[in-house]
Amino acid sequence: MHMCNRYSLTAELSDLTEHFRIDRVHVPYLMRYNIAPTQQVPIIQQIGGERCLNQHRWGLMPYWGKNSINANVDTLADRRYLRSMLTKKRCVVPCSGFYIWKIEGKKKSAWRVVHRTKPTFAMPGIYDVWLDSERNEYPMCTVVTRGSAFGTDHPLPLVLDEEAMELWLDPKETRIEVLQSMLQALADADFRTYPVTPYVENTSWETPDCIEEVHPSMALYKI
Repeated sequence: MHMCNRYSLTAELSDLTEHFRIDRVHVPYLMRYNIAPTQQVPIIQQIGGERCLNQHRWGLMPYWGKNSINANVDTLADRRYLRSMLTKKRCVVPCSGFYIWKIEGKKKSAWRVVHRTKPTFAMPGIYDVWLDSERNEYPMCTVVTRGSAFGTDHPLPLVLDEEAMELWLDPKETRIEVLQSMLQALADADFRTYPVTPYVENTSWETPDCIEEVHPSMALYKI
């Protein structure tokens, strides 16, 4: 079920650059209503003295583990390849809300999770750059999570506040224990959920309908 992970980024570019204090935009930006693993996603990284909006593939490859789109904060420092990304390759993945699926008996329902006070919030990400045989670079990222969301098996993303984001994007900070304890100390985000159309499960469904609240009975479908 983890691979069903989806999220949206529906901020206007002007709001995004202002809210996250982005100095330079390196990629074309589009609002997205149903972002899925393996797609290119907008990320924020520090390059020199500037905060830049770039894009990475969501999901690490080659697939070292079953779950390449999330990394659990509790086991982050246990895996060598994740440790090296944690020390040197950190980014922020902006998110306006993510989707979860609740299963009760033979029925499944789709829900969107949003932050009560932040229309778009900062998820901590770590990334790697995969080189193909021609030495072309393919940056790819994974999102740092903790526990699970609202009684489902969907991982719950951590949310960085402004101070945590400064530290996370600071390339001079390479101490694993400092980064790890900052992540561990983050308060649980103030999320709320509401039912949405089951069509969000279909990755080709990419319209504002994805984020519209529906009556709970409309969110249900048989599995």
